Amino acid sequence: MQLWQRRTLGALALGGSFVGLSLGFEQLFNPVSVWDKLLLIPFLALYGWGIWSGVALLENANGALRLNRRFWAVQIPFLSSPIAGYMFASGCLLYASFYPADIRFHFDVRFGSQFGYSLLQFEQPWAFGINLFAVCIYTYLTWCIRHEASAESLRSEIMIESTPSA
Repeated sequence: MQLWQRRTLGALALGGSFVGLSLGFEQLFNPVSVWDKLLLIPFLALYGWGIWSGVALLENANGALRLNRRFWAVQIPFLSSPIAGYMFASGCLLYASFYPADIRFHFDVRFGSQFGYSLLQFEQPWAFGINLFAVCIYTYLTWCIRHEASAESLRSEIMIESTPSA
């Protein structure tokens, strides 16, 4: 991965997660029910993880690519239903979703961070979708991990072949 790519993805994870954490803490201290505050805590933890992942990528720490790939993976799904709902995005989102009741597709694009949850809210419609931006980043990080592993394997083979034998 080139330096500018690592910096861009690291800043996106770090900055987006910082914004999301700020918004989450603002919501946490608003007068909402205890239940809403409990449901908010996992999203605060996800944004904390995003800050950690972004810093790891900026610092080029060992395992940073895999850590960031997992972080972007949790941003892929979008679900809305009367039983439960989930959406989580940090930095940027491009959701493509399908609403079966209306037989319609919906696209949503934003920079920044957003999360949403619902539990037993029977007025919520059924919808399924994915964050296409997160899918692209996840795919790119997967490619980088594989490329890095094959390059490391090649370096190991070269080292073994160039070592003089006794």
